[in-house]
Amino acid sequence: MAGAFDGKVVIVTGAARGIGAATARAFAAAGARVAALDLRGVGPDLPAAAVHAVDVADRAAVDAAVAAVERDLGGVDVLVNNAGIGHAASLETLADDAWERSLSVNLGGPFNCLRATVPALRRRGGGAVVNVASIAAHRMSYHGGPDYTAAKSGLLGLTRHAAFELAVHDIRVNAVCPGPVLTPLVEESTTAEERAVTAKLVPLGRWIAPEDVAAAILFLAGPGAAMCTGATLDVDGGMMVSNGTPYADYARRRGLVA
Repeated sequence: MAGAFDGKVVIVTGAARGIGAATARAFAAAGARVAALDLRGVGPDLPAAAVHAVDVADRAAVDAAVAAVERDLGGVDVLVNNAGIGHAASLETLADDAWERSLSVNLGGPFNCLRATVPALRRRGGGAVVNVASIAAHRMSYHGGPDYTAAKSGLLGLTRHAAFELAVHDIRVNAVCPGPVLTPLVEESTTAEERAVTAKLVPLGRWIAPEDVAAAILFLAGPGAAMCTGATLDVDGGMMVSNGTPYADYARRRGLVA
């Protein structure tokens, strides 16, 4: 897709690692100037034209960062809402502050970024927004908790509503729903044996790579998806057409059964 986004300015949240970093690299390789937003900042190897250390749950910080991107890079054409967190807890064990923080980042964050970016997109005559949800939004989260499932489900609702409302401004809003993605965080928190078990549950036979999700994001943001809005693209290796999740293991991990 070299040159497909020449002259475009793209904001990517959660750009430091995993899907966000892969997406930032893919857009940069396609000619875009990338504004990377991440609470931790980003590494020097990320090809970003601008970097802002931002907590997407902080509305004022998001507003300031988007204003700076528009001022410094000349506008905004694409927003990718990727930043997210999760907790492996059950309904009974999930702490109140964990629930609130998860919803404020996973659902409130995209809302904050979308609302801050829409005026800039309108000034460019339109644009594209891609929200990174999860196949958990279609069913439930095996590795996360009820907070993650609820937030990602809400994100699909926000996607549909925003797509309808913003169509008059030629702003398209779509979502990707990844399945199990082999990010650095997953590699750090799982064993090789656990990853091998998960890979066997994916009909296409392997973990999804961050680059697989990035490719879907670029498609939805690009001219090839010019008549796609309010759509959801699953990038899951076939997980949604199977039901291989071992419920007993889910319950055991959370202490629901002996």
